[in-house]
Amino acid sequence: MALNPEHLLTFVRVARLGNLSAAAGELNLTQPAVSNQIKLLTQAVGEPLLTRHRFGVRLTPAGEGLLPHAIAVSRALDGARRYAADLRGLELSVLNIAASSTIAAALLPGVLAQYHARFPGVTLRVQQGNTHDVLALLLAGDCELALIEGSAGTLPADLIRRTFAHDSLRLVVAPSHPLAGNGPLTPAQLSGLGLVWREAGSGTREVAQAALERAGIEVHEVLTLTGSEAVKEAVITGLGAAFMSELIVRREVAAGVLVSPPLDLPGLNRDLAVVSTPTELLSRAVQMFVTLLGPDE
Repeated sequence: MALNPEHLLTFVRVARLGNLSAAAGELNLTQPAVSNQIKLLTQAVGEPLLTRHRFGVRLTPAGEGLLPHAIAVSRALDGARRYAADLRGLELSVLNIAASSTIAAALLPGVLAQYHARFPGVTLRVQQGNTHDVLALLLAGDCELALIEGSAGTLPADLIRRTFAHDSLRLVVAPSHPLAGNGPLTPAQLSGLGLVWREAGSGTREVAQAALERAGIEVHEVLTLTGSEAVKEAVITGLGAAFMSELIVRREVAAGVLVSPPLDLPGLNRDLAVVSTPTELLSRAVQMFVTLLGPDE
Protein backbone atom coordinates (compact mmCIF):
# COMPACT_ATOMS: atom_id res chain seq x y z
CA MET A 1 0.00 0.00 0.00
CA ALA A 2 1.31 3.43 -1.00
CA LEU A 3 2.08 6.00 1.70
CA ASN A 4 -0.20 9.04 1.68
CA PRO A 5 1.68 12.32 2.38
CA GLU A 6 -1.34 13.76 4.22
CA HIS A 7 -1.30 10.77 6.57
CA LEU A 8 2.38 11.42 7.27
CA LEU A 9 1.62 15.06 8.10
CA THR A 10 -1.12 13.96 10.48
CA PHE A 11 1.28 11.46 12.06
CA VAL A 12 3.82 14.24 12.70
CA ARG A 13 1.15 16.32 14.45
CA VAL A 14 -0.01 13.38 16.59
CA ALA A 15 3.59 12.52 17.50
CA ARG A 16 4.30 16.12 18.54
CA LEU A 17 1.15 16.51 20.64
CA GLY A 18 0.88 12.94 21.95
CA ASN A 19 -2.90 13.13 21.70
CA LEU A 20 -5.33 12.34 18.88
CA SER A 21 -7.94 14.86 19.98
CA ALA A 22 -5.41 17.69 20.22
CA ALA A 23 -4.05 16.82 16.77
CA ALA A 24 -7.58 16.77 15.37
CA GLY A 25 -8.20 20.23 16.80
CA GLU A 26 -5.06 21.69 15.22
CA LEU A 27 -5.85 20.05 11.87
CA ASN A 28 -9.54 21.05 11.93
CA LEU A 29 -10.52 17.40 11.61
CA THR A 30 -12.65 15.09 13.70
CA GLN A 31 -10.90 12.61 15.97
CA PRO A 32 -12.33 9.64 13.99
CA ALA A 33 -10.85 11.14 10.82
CA VAL A 34 -7.43 11.42 12.46
CA SER A 35 -7.72 7.88 13.84
CA ASN A 36 -8.60 6.59 10.38
CA GLN A 37 -5.58 8.31 8.81
CA ILE A 38 -3.28 6.78 11.42
CA LYS A 39 -4.91 3.37 10.81
CA LEU A 40 -4.32 3.61 7.06
CA LEU A 41 -0.73 4.76 7.60
CA THR A 42 -0.15 1.84 9.99
CA GLN A 43 -1.47 -0.56 7.35
CA ALA A 44 0.82 0.98 4.71
CA VAL A 45 3.88 0.68 6.96
CA GLY A 46 2.98 -2.79 8.20
CA GLU A 47 3.85 -2.16 11.85
CA PRO A 48 2.04 -0.46 14.75
CA LEU A 49 3.11 3.18 15.00
CA LEU A 50 1.37 4.27 18.19
CA THR A 51 0.47 2.75 21.51
CA ARG A 52 -2.20 4.15 23.79
CA HIS A 53 -1.88 5.13 27.45
CA ARG A 54 -4.25 6.86 29.84
CA PHE A 55 -3.16 10.37 28.80
CA GLY A 56 -2.93 9.86 25.03
CA VAL A 57 -0.55 8.01 22.72
CA ARG A 58 3.18 7.42 22.40
CA LEU A 59 5.32 6.21 19.53
CA THR A 60 6.29 2.58 19.12
CA PRO A 61 9.82 1.76 17.91
CA ALA A 62 8.44 1.64 14.36
CA GLY A 63 6.84 5.03 14.91
CA GLU A 64 10.11 6.47 16.22
CA GLY A 65 11.83 5.21 13.09
CA LEU A 66 9.22 6.67 10.76
CA LEU A 67 9.02 10.09 12.43
CA PRO A 68 12.23 11.65 10.94
CA HIS A 69 11.08 10.70 7.45
CA ALA A 70 7.61 12.10 8.08
CA ILE A 71 9.13 15.35 9.35
CA ALA A 72 11.27 15.52 6.20
CA VAL A 73 8.09 15.22 4.11
CA SER A 74 6.53 18.01 6.17
CA ARG A 75 9.57 20.23 5.59
CA ALA A 76 9.52 19.51 1.85
CA LEU A 77 5.84 20.43 1.56
CA ASP A 78 6.42 23.56 3.61
CA GLY A 79 9.27 24.42 1.26
CA ALA A 80 7.00 23.97 -1.78
CA ARG A 81 4.41 26.28 -0.21
CA ARG A 82 7.08 28.87 0.58
CA TYR A 83 8.38 28.65 -2.98
CA ALA A 84 4.91 29.28 -4.36
CA ALA A 85 4.57 32.27 -2.05
CA ASP A 86 8.02 33.54 -3.06
CA LEU A 87 6.92 33.67 -6.67
CA ARG A 88 4.57 36.44 -5.56
CA GLY A 89 7.51 38.37 -4.10
CA LEU A 90 8.69 39.16 -0.57
CA GLU A 91 5.94 41.61 0.27
CA LEU A 92 3.88 39.10 2.25
CA SER A 93 6.69 36.79 3.33
CA VAL A 94 7.72 35.80 6.87
CA LEU A 95 11.29 35.48 8.12
CA ASN A 96 10.91 32.62 10.60
CA ILE A 97 14.18 31.90 12.40
CA ALA A 98 15.50 30.95 15.84
CA ALA A 99 18.70 32.13 17.51
CA SER A 100 20.66 31.24 20.60
CA SER A 101 20.65 33.84 23.36
CA THR A 102 24.16 35.17 22.70
CA ILE A 103 23.59 35.58 18.97
CA ALA A 104 20.12 37.06 19.52
CA ALA A 105 21.53 39.67 21.90
CA ALA A 106 24.87 40.53 20.31
CA LEU A 107 24.67 39.96 16.55
CA LEU A 108 21.10 39.57 15.39
CA PRO A 109 19.78 43.12 15.99
CA GLY A 110 22.28 44.64 13.57
CA VAL A 111 21.59 42.04 10.88
CA LEU A 112 17.83 42.41 11.29
CA ALA A 113 18.11 46.19 11.01
CA GLN A 114 19.88 45.80 7.65
CA TYR A 115 17.33 43.22 6.55
CA HIS A 116 14.32 45.33 7.51
CA ALA A 117 15.76 48.33 5.69
CA ARG A 118 15.99 46.27 2.49
CA PHE A 119 12.77 44.28 2.88
CA PRO A 120 10.33 46.31 5.01
CA GLY A 121 7.35 44.22 3.91
CA VAL A 122 8.68 40.99 5.42
CA THR A 123 7.27 40.02 8.82
CA LEU A 124 10.09 39.20 11.25
CA ARG A 125 9.51 36.20 13.50
CA VAL A 126 12.47 35.43 15.78
CA GLN A 127 12.43 32.85 18.56
CA GLN A 128 15.30 32.55 21.00
CA GLY A 129 16.64 30.18 23.63
CA ASN A 130 19.82 28.26 24.26
CA THR A 131 21.50 26.16 21.56
CA HIS A 132 19.54 23.05 22.53
CA ASP A 133 16.23 24.95 22.45
CA VAL A 134 16.68 26.49 19.00
CA LEU A 135 17.82 23.22 17.46
CA ALA A 136 14.72 21.58 18.90
CA LEU A 137 12.57 24.27 17.24
CA LEU A 138 14.26 23.59 13.90
CA LEU A 139 13.92 19.81 14.19
CA ALA A 140 10.23 20.21 15.05
CA GLY A 141 9.67 22.36 11.95
CA ASP A 142 8.83 25.47 14.00
CA CYS A 143 11.43 27.63 12.23
CA GLU A 144 13.36 27.52 8.96
CA LEU A 145 16.81 28.26 10.28
CA ALA A 146 18.67 28.09 13.61
CA LEU A 147 21.63 30.23 14.65
CA ILE A 148 23.70 28.39 17.26
CA GLU A 149 26.92 28.50 19.26
CA GLY A 150 29.34 25.59 19.11
CA SER A 151 28.49 22.05 18.07
CA ALA A 152 25.16 21.00 16.58
CA GLY A 153 25.74 17.34 17.36
CA THR A 154 24.44 14.74 14.91
CA LEU A 155 21.98 16.28 12.47
CA PRO A 156 19.38 14.62 10.22
CA ALA A 157 20.55 14.05 6.66
CA ASP A 158 18.40 16.89 5.29
CA LEU A 159 20.02 19.56 7.50
CA ILE A 160 23.40 21.23 7.07
CA ARG A 161 25.59 23.37 9.32
CA ARG A 162 27.89 26.18 8.24
CA THR A 163 30.01 28.64 10.22
CA PHE A 164 29.28 32.34 9.71
CA ALA A 165 31.34 33.92 12.53
CA HIS A 166 33.63 33.17 15.47
CA ASP A 167 33.48 33.97 19.16
CA SER A 168 35.62 33.56 22.27
CA LEU A 169 34.59 33.00 25.87
CA ARG A 170 36.08 35.28 28.50
CA LEU A 171 36.35 34.77 32.24
CA VAL A 172 34.68 37.80 33.84
CA VAL A 173 34.55 38.96 37.48
CA ALA A 174 33.42 42.02 39.39
CA PRO A 175 36.13 44.68 40.02
CA SER A 176 36.11 43.69 43.71
CA HIS A 177 36.80 40.00 42.99
CA PRO A 178 40.20 38.64 44.17
CA LEU A 179 41.14 37.68 40.60
CA ALA A 180 40.33 41.12 39.18
CA GLY A 181 43.76 42.60 39.82
CA ASN A 182 45.79 39.58 38.77
CA GLY A 183 47.98 39.32 35.70
CA PRO A 184 47.64 36.41 33.25
CA LEU A 185 45.94 33.53 35.06
CA THR A 186 47.03 29.92 34.82
CA PRO A 187 44.47 27.10 34.77
CA ALA A 188 45.65 26.04 38.25
CA GLN A 189 44.46 29.38 39.67
CA LEU A 190 40.89 28.48 38.69
CA SER A 191 40.77 25.41 40.94
CA GLY A 192 37.81 25.75 43.32
CA LEU A 193 36.68 29.01 41.71
CA GLY A 194 33.03 29.90 42.38
CA LEU A 195 31.22 30.17 39.03
CA VAL A 196 27.81 31.39 37.93
CA TRP A 197 26.69 29.14 35.07
CA ARG A 198 24.22 29.43 32.22
CA GLU A 199 21.45 26.84 32.16
CA ALA A 200 21.90 23.28 30.84
CA GLY A 201 21.69 23.22 27.04
CA SER A 202 23.57 26.50 26.70
CA GLY A 203 26.36 26.44 24.14
CA THR A 204 28.40 28.80 26.33
CA ARG A 205 28.17 26.41 29.27
CA GLU A 206 29.07 23.36 27.17
CA VAL A 207 32.19 24.99 25.68
CA ALA A 208 33.45 26.30 29.04
CA GLN A 209 32.82 23.04 30.87
CA ALA A 210 34.61 21.07 28.14
CA ALA A 211 37.66 23.38 28.35
CA LEU A 212 37.80 23.04 32.15
CA GLU A 213 37.43 19.26 32.01
CA ARG A 214 40.23 18.91 29.45
CA ALA A 215 42.49 20.94 31.72
CA GLY A 216 41.51 18.84 34.76
CA ILE A 217 40.13 21.85 36.65
CA GLU A 218 37.38 21.41 39.23
CA VAL A 219 35.34 24.51 40.00
CA HIS A 220 32.52 25.31 42.42
CA GLU A 221 29.04 26.02 41.06
CA VAL A 222 27.58 28.98 42.94
CA LEU A 223 24.42 29.45 40.89
CA THR A 224 22.78 28.49 37.60
CA LEU A 225 20.71 31.11 35.78
CA THR A 226 18.82 31.22 32.50
CA GLY A 227 20.16 33.67 29.92
CA SER A 228 23.27 35.76 29.53
CA GLU A 229 21.85 38.93 31.06
CA ALA A 230 20.96 37.19 34.32
CA VAL A 231 24.46 35.69 34.58
CA LYS A 232 26.06 39.03 33.81
CA GLU A 233 24.08 40.83 36.51
CA ALA A 234 24.97 38.13 39.04
CA VAL A 235 28.67 38.57 38.30
CA ILE A 236 28.41 42.37 38.54
CA THR A 237 26.87 42.07 42.00
CA GLY A 238 29.76 39.85 43.13
CA LEU A 239 28.05 36.46 43.32
CA GLY A 240 30.90 34.78 41.46
CA ALA A 241 32.89 34.60 38.25
CA ALA A 242 31.50 33.42 34.91
CA PHE A 243 32.54 32.38 31.44
CA MET A 244 30.69 34.56 28.95
CA SER A 245 30.83 35.44 25.28
CA GLU A 246 33.22 38.25 24.44
CA LEU A 247 30.40 39.68 22.33
CA ILE A 248 28.13 39.92 25.37
CA VAL A 249 30.54 41.51 27.87
CA ARG A 250 32.71 43.82 25.75
CA ARG A 251 30.80 46.98 26.72
CA GLU A 252 30.88 46.18 30.44
CA VAL A 253 34.59 45.33 30.30
CA ALA A 254 35.35 48.54 28.41
CA ALA A 255 33.37 50.53 30.99
CA GLY A 256 35.10 48.84 33.94
CA VAL A 257 31.87 47.33 35.26
CA LEU A 258 33.37 43.88 34.69
CA VAL A 259 37.00 42.77 34.62
CA SER A 260 38.28 40.05 32.29
CA PRO A 261 41.73 38.92 33.48
CA PRO A 262 43.87 37.26 30.78
CA LEU A 263 43.57 33.49 30.97
CA ASP A 264 45.70 30.79 29.36
CA LEU A 265 43.03 28.10 28.91
CA PRO A 266 42.74 26.38 25.51
CA GLY A 267 39.34 25.54 24.08
CA LEU A 268 37.45 28.78 24.73
CA ASN A 269 37.13 29.71 21.06
CA ARG A 270 34.01 28.56 19.22
CA ASP A 271 32.15 28.83 15.95
CA LEU A 272 28.82 30.56 15.45
CA ALA A 273 26.83 28.58 12.92
CA VAL A 274 23.70 28.41 10.79
CA VAL A 275 21.75 25.14 10.72
CA SER A 276 19.08 24.69 8.05
CA THR A 277 18.05 22.73 5.02
CA PRO A 278 20.25 23.39 1.96
CA THR A 279 20.03 27.03 0.89
CA GLU A 280 18.16 26.27 -2.31
CA LEU A 281 15.31 24.75 -0.26
CA LEU A 282 14.91 27.78 1.99
CA SER A 283 12.27 30.42 1.39
CA ARG A 284 13.43 33.49 -0.48
CA ALA A 285 12.97 35.57 2.68
CA VAL A 286 15.41 33.35 4.59
CA GLN A 287 17.84 33.10 1.66
CA MET A 288 18.12 36.90 1.64
CA PHE A 289 18.75 36.85 5.39
CA VAL A 290 21.56 34.28 5.00
CA THR A 291 23.37 36.54 2.54
CA LEU A 292 23.66 39.20 5.28
CA LEU A 293 25.29 36.86 7.79
CA GLY A 294 28.59 36.59 5.98
CA PRO A 295 30.40 34.13 3.73
CA ASP A 296 30.49 30.38 4.29
CA GLU A 297 33.58 29.19 6.17
